[in-house]
Amino acid sequence: MSRARKPARLWLRPASKDREAAWIILDGGKQFSTGCGANDGASAEQALADHIAKRFLEKPSEKHRAASDVSVAEVIAHYLLVKEDAARKPKELAARAKALLAFWGDKTLDDITTSTCTAYVRQRTSQSMARRELEDLRAACRMAIADKVTRHAVTVTLPPKPKGRTNHLDRATMAKLIWAAYRKREVQRGAPTKKKATLHVARFLITALYTGSRSARVWQASFRREKGRPFIDLEQGVYYRAAEDEQVAANKQAPPIRLPPRLLAHMRRWHRMGVKYVVEYQGRPADPKRAFRNLVNDVLGEDAKDVVRHTMRHTAATWLMQGGVDMWQAAGYLGMTKETLEKTYGHHHPDYQGDVGEAFTTGRAGRIRNEKA
Repeated sequence: MSRARKPARLWLRPASKDREAAWIILDGGKQFSTGCGANDGASAEQALADHIAKRFLEKPSEKHRAASDVSVAEVIAHYLLVKEDAARKPKELAARAKALLAFWGDKTLDDITTSTCTAYVRQRTSQSMARRELEDLRAACRMAIADKVTRHAVTVTLPPKPKGRTNHLDRATMAKLIWAAYRKREVQRGAPTKKKATLHVARFLITALYTGSRSARVWQASFRREKGRPFIDLEQGVYYRAAEDEQVAANKQAPPIRLPPRLLAHMRRWHRMGVKYVVEYQGRPADPKRAFRNLVNDVLGEDAKDVVRHTMRHTAATWLMQGGVDMWQAAGYLGMTKETLEKTYGHHHPDYQGDVGEAFTTGRAGRIRNEKA
């Protein structure tokens, strides 16, 4: 009986008198150069993934193979091929795939076990990041079964889902950040100029706070209708947070909202000043991630650690609950379910478990009510 063909794999060819050590791809009894030296293992893994993907695309293998005959790299390549046009954030998907391939690239599906999944999580810098990447691997394995690449089901073990951050800022801290963003001046040759260096961050803070929108929905928004961008209708006062014809994920809803009058007044003023985008830097929409981080670190110091752009969304939700806003209306405005709002932020609402406290305060708790016949 002939021996099963081994999947493509990496081999570190030892150094000799004439050449240095190098990573080589072994596949079907042949050797393929990666162009990577001994200290460039990550690039070698990528070269292996590219090799497998190319072979997979050029000559599809037989169907219903055993898990031991299917490489993880092939499964990921198949997944990326199918998801190529449908992925909402292709660059992020590609980055996650690259991280997966660096670890799993020379392994087969039957190498996916609880222990190897644990080892993968251990070598990543963030557990939440590792979990998201393993979710992609799980989806890729399920797709491989659905598309008859393999006949064996594979279990990808995920680490526990980390508890999400829900910290919020108070009004004084928000005011401090916004004013600092407005007042900060660009420095040239050691001297401050009149140019406002973080004006775009101030506008981001105000918009994200007033709307509770996710950061990308804010900084990508335009005051003109543009394909692929959220649109703010200044005439009608409506913020269309999802781009026209955009397929929005079920857990990332972005329904249109009516802008609060105070925010609408700000935006109309910005537009009159010539601004085309909500978060605009040098005439273009700009992701304020780095400028936001620097500003928060400068203003809040040691208290800046847990403050991220998404904190604005937590702050908006918390403030709405503290203000006693109807949960149904608040949930629709924020683009989340009423159940999620109540579970995560409901304890801030003034009516939260109010009847319970009243029952103990008045002494009704513990007494049996006498019902009339």
